[in-house]
Parts: sequence; C-alpha cells; structure tokens
Amino acid sequence: MDDLARFRKLVKEIKYTTDISGMYSWDMRVNLPPKGAAYRAETMGFLSEKIYAMKTAPELKELCDKLSSRKDNDLITTEMLKRTLMEYNRLTAIPAKLYSDFAEHNLQTEAIWQVARAKSDYSMVKNNYEKQFDFKRKFAEYNGFANNPMDYFVGFDEEGMTTEKLDKIFDELKASVMSLLGKINASSIKHNRESVYGKYPIEKQREFCKNMVAQVGFDFEAGRLDESAHPFSFCGHDKTDIRMTTSYFEHSIIRGASAAMHEMGHSVYGMNHADELRGTRLDYGASLGWHESQSRFYENMISRSKPFWAYFLPIAKTYFDDLKEFSLDHYYNSLNAINIDARRLNSDELTYNLHIIIRYEIEKMILARQVNFDELPDVWNQKYNDYMGVRPKNDAEGVLQDIHWSAGYIGTFQTYVLGNCYNGHVLKKIKKDIPDLFDQISKGKFDNLYNWLAQNIHVHGRIYSSAELLHRLTGEELSPKHYIDYITQKYTELYKL
Repeated sequence: MDDLARFRKLVKEIKYTTDISGMYSWDMRVNLPPKGAAYRAETMGFLSEKIYAMKTAPELKELCDKLSSRKDNDLITTEMLKRTLMEYNRLTAIPAKLYSDFAEHNLQTEAIWQVARAKSDYSMVKNNYEKQFDFKRKFAEYNGFANNPMDYFVGFDEEGMTTEKLDKIFDELKASVMSLLGKINASSIKHNRESVYGKYPIEKQREFCKNMVAQVGFDFEAGRLDESAHPFSFCGHDKTDIRMTTSYFEHSIIRGASAAMHEMGHSVYGMNHADELRGTRLDYGASLGWHESQSRFYENMISRSKPFWAYFLPIAKTYFDDLKEFSLDHYYNSLNAINIDARRLNSDELTYNLHIIIRYEIEKMILARQVNFDELPDVWNQKYNDYMGVRPKNDAEGVLQDIHWSAGYIGTFQTYVLGNCYNGHVLKKIKKDIPDLFDQISKGKFDNLYNWLAQNIHVHGRIYSSAELLHRLTGEELSPKHYIDYITQKYTELYKL
C-alpha cells in the first residue's frame, strides 16, 4: 500500500470510529433508558480514548508530513492533509487523559442536566458546568490561548474568525435588532403568536411534520425524524444514514414544525455532500456557522415565509381542526409575531439574535473568570432583563434551557448568528438566480431551491473554508448588512413601521 492509500485508510478508520461514537450519542438522547447513562458514559469515554489515539498516531503525522510536500495532490487530498494536521496539532497539545475525561464527563453531565432541567434545579448541575468550562479552558490554554480562551473557540471551526471580528458583527446586528424592537414596541400593530394556540394532537403533528419535510426534500430512505428533549441533528455520519429530532407541544404546531424544518436544513446538508467525500472526513459542512446557516435558512427564510404557508396551511388544516378558521394572513402574522420570551426555542426570528448574543457574552465572561458559577443564574437573568425586559421564571427557563454546555458545546453559540449573517448573502444570491423562488414555493415546488443549495453549498462539504465558500458563492466577505436588510424589510412590512 502506498503512502496516500495508507493515509486514506487511516482517515477512513477514524471516520468509522467517530461515526460509531456519534451513533451512541444519538441513541443516548433518543432511546437510552435512564439507568443506562452511567455505563454509556464509560463506553463513550473508552471510544473517546481510542479516537484520540487514532487521531494522534505518529504514523498519521509522518504520512501527513510526507504527503504534504507532494506537488500533485488534488483538492480533496490537500484539504484532508490540512485538516488532519490541524486536528493532530490541536489534540497532541492536550493530554490524552484530559481529553478522555472530558468525553466521559460530557455524558455524565448531559444525563444530570436532563434531570436538573426537569426539576428546574440548577444546583444539581452547577459543579458539572464549572468542570465543563474548566476542561474547555484548559484545552484553549494548551493550544496557546491562555490570555483569550474565547478566541480559540471562535476560530476553532470558523477559520480566521476572532472575537474582535465577531464583536463588531454582533455590535452592528445588536444595534439594528434593538432599534427595530423599539419601533415594533411603539407600533399600534400587535400580532400575537398565542392567537393560533389550540389543540394539536401530538400524533397528528408527527404525521404532518414528516409529510412537510419530505415534500421540501428530506429523504426518509436516507434519514429519520425522531423526538428528543432538545431537537438536534446527527449528520456527521454517512449521507445515507442521517438522523434528526424535534419536540412537539400539544398547544401549538409552531415549535415542532419550526424545529423540524431547522433540523432538516442540517440534515439535507449532510445528504448532499459529493460522493467522493465519503470516508474522507470532509463530508461535513464548511463550518458550524455554515451548518447553522442552512438550518436557519429553511426554518426562517423559507418556513416562516407567507408563500410557504400559502401552500402548507391548507394541508395543515386537513390534520388540525383548530387551524380551520385561520386565514393565511392571520397565521403568517401570528407565526412571525414578536414573542419576547426567556426561552430561546420559543423566541421569534428577530429576538432570537439577542438570545445568542447573551450566551456569547456570558461565555466570554466565564472563560475570562469574570463570573463564578454561584452567580451564573443571576447574571443570565439580568442579561435577559437588560436586553429584552424579561426575566426567566425559573432555572429551567433560564440557565438550564440549553443542552449545549452539558454536552460540551462551549464557545459555539455564536455560530447560530453567524449562520443568519451567511444567510443574508445566500438569500440575496438565490433570489438573483431564481427570481420567482417564492412563487414556486407558494405552489409547493421546492426542487429548484433544494438543488440550488445542494449544488452551490452542500456538495462541497468541507473542501473550502467558510470565507472561501462565501467568496466563491457571492464574491463578498462576511457582513451582517444583507441579513439586517432582510429582517428590517420583513418586520417593517409586518408591523407597518
């Protein structure tokens, strides 16, 4: 076996093992009996040790060094070598025991979090949260980011991104959102999401959501839609085995349907990677920010649009009697109503940005040791009061509402808003290429939308960095301007500002 074939074989073995670990994680969130959590944590810790050893094997580094000097490498090989070396350098900076301890602690913390959130008791998970952040802070320190750990996480997946750049983007976006929110609060127009609350049987929601995502493009022969406490997607696996979940609430179809469309965006990204990327570990999105762009594009720019519901509302009325009295305008206005709420997943499209900015700012404070974990719920609640004039009623609505910290996803919240900003660019470009896009959607025709996203974004996987993909697509650098234009136009029309 020559060097390149050996390198590709090692990478494929890493891919197989991480996929097994990922499937174990998916099963834990969807199927695992409560008493199985401790043993699952042990097995996940074992797998993590094996994956760490595979990713940091001396042979892998030797092959990367040898192959990187070749002049005839194709684009896929070049990117595989680059990302493998990058990961090798990051991981070898971290002691193996620390890495496996973190993986095991993640599983334990997530299991505790599920109980703590159900009981609305932050004290149950406080020490685990503190240890999670300690682990991540050490990872940053070992990689040379002791002075600004958040820079490590911001740039970890979004190459070239820094807290300085991100702060400028967020400051501009936050100012625009707050300005719009002030005008909306002063408007005489008062839309209300609760006006379409009613009785929506869970079983019928399951049927409707499966029908909806299938019509938009989700392939149920290559994927599943299940349920979990917190909706998520497992699409780092093979393109023929994609898993996503949603959550249903009997009083409304909005949360379940929106979450299903959000996760579908992640999932079809995974379904549409080029076949030649299978087994290369490049069969993932360009970055977490780009992955969130696709989920939020389908959730917000598509499934919160009036043309989308011009098609799907009549279908929904065949499932739910409580929708039959509502006109398209009424349902659309209610769906997009400003909903000042302490819960991120219950927020509207506009204020969602503030939810993410709050988390980003708190993470920066924790990593910089500017807040301790006894104070954390109060700091969280005060941020909500300052930004949105609302305070969480309890820990479940406040600091415990998200799965991310318990699952170890620290320093990643910003990717949701980065996704929104990428979408500003994407929407401008796609409307130029498909001028009648939303007319097509109103007739239930989603093929052109699906194919455009697949051919221009999904197929490339991780071959290009975030900035490279955006420049290839639009010729521009990342800016919040187009997204600000989009939300300004939408909410100006909605509230007649």
